[in-house]
Amino acid sequence: MKPLVLSLLPRPPHPAREGAGIRNFHLLKALTGSFRVRAVSLMPPGAEDLPWEFPDGVESSLIQLGGGPVRAVGSILRSLSGEPYVVAKYRSRTLDSEVRRVVAGEAPAWVIAHSYHVAPAALEADRPLWVDFHNVDSVIWQRLSRSAPSPFVRLATRWQAPLVERYEDSLYRRAAGFSAVSDLDADTMRSRSPGMSPIVVPNGVDLERYAFRPDPPDDQILLFVGDLRWHPNADGVAWFAKSVWPILRTAAPEARVELLGRGATDALLRLADDRLTFIGGVPDTRPAWSRAAIGIVPLLTGGGTRLKILEGAAMGVPVVSTSVGAEGLDLTSDDAIVIRDQPTEWAAAIAELLADRERRRRMAAVARSQVEARYDWVAIGEAFARHLSDGMTDRDL
Repeated sequence: MKPLVLSLLPRPPHPAREGAGIRNFHLLKALTGSFRVRAVSLMPPGAEDLPWEFPDGVESSLIQLGGGPVRAVGSILRSLSGEPYVVAKYRSRTLDSEVRRVVAGEAPAWVIAHSYHVAPAALEADRPLWVDFHNVDSVIWQRLSRSAPSPFVRLATRWQAPLVERYEDSLYRRAAGFSAVSDLDADTMRSRSPGMSPIVVPNGVDLERYAFRPDPPDDQILLFVGDLRWHPNADGVAWFAKSVWPILRTAAPEARVELLGRGATDALLRLADDRLTFIGGVPDTRPAWSRAAIGIVPLLTGGGTRLKILEGAAMGVPVVSTSVGAEGLDLTSDDAIVIRDQPTEWAAAIAELLADRERRRRMAAVARSQVEARYDWVAIGEAFARHLSDGMTDRDL
């Protein structure tokens, strides 16, 4: 009989919905090759309205996570005592009880916290803990504390950033294993906790689902994909609309912009015009990618790595990104992705690409080949499962 893994998730997985959901889906799927997988996921308020899906072979259960003022106040009070708000808001006594029940029935070989947000419940299991860090989140909070346009966001993140960092550091000391999404994140973790040995489990892309499109489209559509409730995405879109688009709109008179993602605020929506459109959330991004001439990733803050770049590259869509947007990905600049940081440079790079169909075709081919070699979810997941199996054997010895 295969050994048991107990996976804890802050929200249900899905093969195409958003970054965390995609990553968790493919890692769970890979684990079923070596382990019996029991996944317990929280269902935060609002998440029940979104599509979710567990891979075949995963025994799953869902726990509704309450919301409202009571939870918000409780999370703030926990935060005043030193626990990060983003951890406190995922606290669930029901989840704690379910973890204890599973462990009492059969001691899992690993308890995996699929993001540090659910690590408190995993720690109570008193079993070998693996934490999959989707980001070194404290880096994101620190960047937002310096650059967020909202004074309220800057104030809140200045308060929370050191709490998140201290919590991450406590997990480095207490967990048995860790994974990071990039060498950059792994280096940050090692610099904070010398002696720890995180492995890199990069974000990937489903190469069958996101099939390659060999020929660029005739339309000059620029596509952004991302949840606009996340501050780095919203801030990046606002920067593009205010600083890049006025220049590009004149330089490329046939260009149009589609901003795909749920949660756009009224302030963002007011930036729309006859050629810059907010599409909202969609269940499947592939039709949007298939008609896009260029993918844009105008992030000024954030962390981890962007699955939207990998999806665009897999489908044959050249990408223009900021340095922050592309960090952590091993793609060759200008051959496979264009990286610029100033508004005038962004506008010029996009206008040049739109005018050069053959260059877009070459970039698409190079990017697809690099993604195939480095970011296939199947290979990434299998390597992760092998590492956990080897770690379990080493412990038993």
